[in-house]
Amino acid sequence: MKKFQIELQPLNLPLKRRFTISRGSRDEVNNVLVKVHCEGITGIGEAAPNHRYNETQESAMTFLESFGHYETDHPFDVSLLVEMMEEHQGGEYSAKAGLEMAFYDWIGKKLEIPLYKLLQAPGRTGPKTTYTFGIDKPEVMKEKVEESAHYPLLKIKLGTHYDKDIIQAIRELTDKPILVDANEGWKTVEEALDMIQFLDRQNVFVIEQPMPAGCVREMQELRLKSTIPLIADESITGKESLRELSTQFHGINIKLMKTGGISTSLKIIHEARKVGLQIMVGCMIESVIADTASALVGLWADYADVDGHLLLAENPMKGLEILPQGHIQVTDFPGLGLH
Repeated sequence: MKKFQIELQPLNLPLKRRFTISRGSRDEVNNVLVKVHCEGITGIGEAAPNHRYNETQESAMTFLESFGHYETDHPFDVSLLVEMMEEHQGGEYSAKAGLEMAFYDWIGKKLEIPLYKLLQAPGRTGPKTTYTFGIDKPEVMKEKVEESAHYPLLKIKLGTHYDKDIIQAIRELTDKPILVDANEGWKTVEEALDMIQFLDRQNVFVIEQPMPAGCVREMQELRLKSTIPLIADESITGKESLRELSTQFHGINIKLMKTGGISTSLKIIHEARKVGLQIMVGCMIESVIADTASALVGLWADYADVDGHLLLAENPMKGLEILPQGHIQVTDFPGLGLH
């Protein structure tokens, strides 16, 4: 029987710039650093709760504190931990993702093997990541274009009454391919189609969550008419029917903080492939700890949006790398590869 001690610490992370989406703004994110200790080895994870899913730093820490320590005769069987967390309490998926992440990191360090090898990833280099711009005035968006010079793909948050002005301001400075994320900001099929027709002439390669998650019939109509691939974000938490989602979207955005962790995300990816869905792996605004875990899952993806750590004023560790061409790459260090 191995006994794992769980240690928690608030992880308050200031941003380089105020970050705005269609639902609000923030200058800091309030995450949770999760550590598991056993046999002199420490596994590290991170929970990045989001108000959109009724989770906060306080609720994540309360869940993990109530979970207590973890004892098991099978320390390399992650499914037992996942099952026990689900039985302990529903919800709080970011907390569950943070603990599972730390547990996986411990396993890799114990076995002295990088997780990408342990999980038999197709390699350690994944797709190119986007660099995300929050909603801002067109003149500020121009400054952000200059700051993102090293990244070949841009992700632009829309969902305002001046969306076209934002895109036109960016296009005055760069012709880089753009992923647009409306964050449920377009409320009617007519509004969404008008934007899609405009964006189709602006080198936009993907549109993420154009309409609110509850607009099933509207999204089915939009999917049939859209000339740009549509990716589900708020519409996918990991518990929905993937076959039904495939009638509304061309792909899904997997985020560890919504699915509950690495193992569940990989299962969802394999099931999504069966119904013809494309895969994006994204992130919340989180440090390089959680982004490294997201990059690990991103090794199985078509698209990557693993840039949360780039939006922070500083990071607590080093982990994933972004290559000069923009591809994400995990390291060869044991476990998650943090150092």
